[in-house]
Amino acid sequence: MFGSLKSKLYTALLLTVCTSGCADEQTLSLEERVALKNYPAVFQAWNPLDMPSQYPAETHQAFLDNAAKHNLLWEEPVSQLGFDTKLAIGLNWDHEFPGLATSFTENSLNVAQENLRYMLSKNPHMVTLFEVRWRDAPGSYLPEDSDFWLRNEEGQRVAGWDGGPEPYYMLNYKHEAFQHRIGEQARAVIESGVYDGVMLDWSGYLPIVKLVREYIGDEALLTVNIHDDINDGEMYKDYINGAFMECGPNGRMPQNKTKLCSWESMAKALEYFESNFRHPTVNALEAWGLRGDVRSMRRVTTLGLTHSDGYVLFADYNPMPTPDHMHDWYPEWSVKLGQPNGDMAVLSTGIVYRSFENGVVYYNPPGSQAVEVKFQYPHKSVSSGDIGVSFVVGGEDGEIFIRMP
Repeated sequence: MFGSLKSKLYTALLLTVCTSGCADEQTLSLEERVALKNYPAVFQAWNPLDMPSQYPAETHQAFLDNAAKHNLLWEEPVSQLGFDTKLAIGLNWDHEFPGLATSFTENSLNVAQENLRYMLSKNPHMVTLFEVRWRDAPGSYLPEDSDFWLRNEEGQRVAGWDGGPEPYYMLNYKHEAFQHRIGEQARAVIESGVYDGVMLDWSGYLPIVKLVREYIGDEALLTVNIHDDINDGEMYKDYINGAFMECGPNGRMPQNKTKLCSWESMAKALEYFESNFRHPTVNALEAWGLRGDVRSMRRVTTLGLTHSDGYVLFADYNPMPTPDHMHDWYPEWSVKLGQPNGDMAVLSTGIVYRSFENGVVYYNPPGSQAVEVKFQYPHKSVSSGDIGVSFVVGGEDGEIFIRMP
């Protein structure tokens, strides 16, 4: 499955890199950056690491250092700058109305190239995407009388997302000319040479997904926020490289237990997405929660590590009043597991595990009980710091064990 293919690709790419003189890692191709990354691989969805006590970001360099901790990052200037949230890379549309733009300002292009160059020097395996808006946008995105707005029977703009710093309105995404403007913007992203691909939020729309792929060509990445929706995955699989799996398996807020995805559906969808999307595949699995809920952080991290070769994130609940997807950085995300040795396996107890070059990851699925795991040689539990050959992984939990020298 995904691990077997990954292992073969890893070997081939390693031989390719080293036969050419083991050149500077900053020259890694997109395929190499995806295939050769260390695990766990964490992603940044728009907004940054927010842990100033341990990872201050007062200086621009410190801010970029924090961003470079992530192996996958995407951003979108209209919404982020509207929230006064700093961009890590920084391309900005060259038009009074961003929805009419088809190029970027020269100054932002220079800044973005320099920022990316610096971050790749810190993390040569970093992959970057740019969100192109298609569903809704702030009122300043287009002239008020533009045909690209969706309007009701009275001719008024239809309200969109209600969480922005200014009113958001729905875009007329079935308008043929607007669809082509989306394609033109996507092509401009790729032609900038700064980003590796395009991200579409809000579950996508098949005609637009197809058109964006046509405009960006076969080599660029395309990801869509389809959560755990396998039906969308089946519909888009010939066009996209990955899913943003934005999920709230414990509820949408501590006091609102209505789930967005379940742990079971996340696992099932992730396996399908890994096996069926275009290569290189870049699935990004996120769970929402309170920052101190380290058990849920372990669950999403170990689920991603065992069921995929993708990226993970544990971030704030979306309905919180702060910018979405801000997060802490956890010890589990700083370990160096290296490359996977193969696919996941399931023990008779139901616990799932996967072996890596430098350790083993266990994921205990929903409904499980605590399970004892044993090793022939000493390992270290990342969560507790304990060293030994026998450990207990809690029910509905996960754990990373690092092999001791």
